[in-house]
Amino acid sequence: MKAVILVGGAGTRMRPLTYVMPKCLLPVGGMPLLEWTIKYLASHGITEFVVCVAYLKRQIISTVGDGSRLGVSIQYAEADSPMGTAGQLKTAEPFVDDTFLAMNGDIVTSLNVRSLIRVHNERGGMATLALKNFDVKVPYGHITTGQDSVIQRFEEKPTLHLMANAGIYVLEKSIFASIPSGRPCSLETEVFPALLARGEKLNSHYEEAYWNDVGTMGDFERVNDEFLSKQATVGAPAHPA
Repeated sequence: MKAVILVGGAGTRMRPLTYVMPKCLLPVGGMPLLEWTIKYLASHGITEFVVCVAYLKRQIISTVGDGSRLGVSIQYAEADSPMGTAGQLKTAEPFVDDTFLAMNGDIVTSLNVRSLIRVHNERGGMATLALKNFDVKVPYGHITTGQDSVIQRFEEKPTLHLMANAGIYVLEKSIFASIPSGRPCSLETEVFPALLARGEKLNSHYEEAYWNDVGTMGDFERVNDEFLSKQATVGAPAHPA
């Protein structure tokens, strides 16, 4: 199975670092994030990759190359400017022949990708989305009212426990028909909701796993601190165990 890695974004929340370097080349645990992602997926048996690039794409291609240094094969799907998650994924269509894995390129995780693939193969459907736990602390008292505005319940600053999109998917090639060409498009706000609205089957898979998004400077610092302190058990072979 091929893996498509989405690294075409401009990384605006990581500026000023990303003015001169794409986010996927910033170091995590002593190596570029994109190389970490490739090694992580390779540890689950994936050896063929399509990397979707746009912003500072020549820097990415020249740094990572054809994958031979990492023991894998890499092809590049190129866009001239950031296209959103779905728009960037669409550029990979000519390189994909069958069911494939797609992953946002700013994630560090220990998710068992083999299990995600197995669940998709067993359940069928257009897509299987990996999920993660996400807690939201409400900063105010939550009040439930009934008829005539009578208060029924008062809960001070509750924590909401949600299941969130982890940014790792197993997708059927047919999903490309649902992504428009030539314009920015989002999997999260356009494609997945449209598929559900027309009755397509989308599965989910959850397991306890380390997960972090390297989306902001704070995230970047925290992930690197965890690597350095060896407090996180992450699924890449390069992580200090």
